[in-house]
Amino acid sequence: MTFLKLIALSSLALVGVAAHASQVEKPRRTLACNLHALTKEQRARHEEVTKRLLQYARRTDLSDGYLFTIDRGHVSVAELAEWVADESRCCPAVDFHVELPAFGPLSLRLDGGADVKQFIAAELGLERR
Repeated sequence: MTFLKLIALSSLALVGVAAHASQVEKPRRTLACNLHALTKEQRARHEEVTKRLLQYARRTDLSDGYLFTIDRGHVSVAELAEWVADESRCCPAVDFHVELPAFGPLSLRLDGGADVKQFIAAELGLERR
C-alpha cells in the first residue's frame, strides 16, 4: 500500500509542476526586422528564394498566421531550410513550422499571433496579393 501512496503523491506533484508550467508568462514578442542579420549577398539570395517560394506555394490564411503548401518540384528542401534559417535570423518574433513528408508538397507554417500575422503579411508583401 505504501508503494501506491508514493505513486499517487508523485503523480500529484507532477500535475502541480505541469499546471505551474502552463501559467508561466511567455516573453513579449518584438516585431522588428534585424536588418543586419544578412549580408548584402545573402539578402539578394534570400529575396530570390522568397520570390520562388511564393510563386510555387499555395497560401492558406490561418487565424494567427499563414500556411504555405510548396511544390517541391520548384523549391527544394534545402532551399526551404535555407529560407527558414535566414528569415528566422531577420524576424525572430515569427514561429516557423516545417513539414517534410517523404512524398508530396512541403509545408511551411508561419504564425505567432494576430500581430505577427500582420507583420508577416507586410514583410512578404502578402497584402498586395
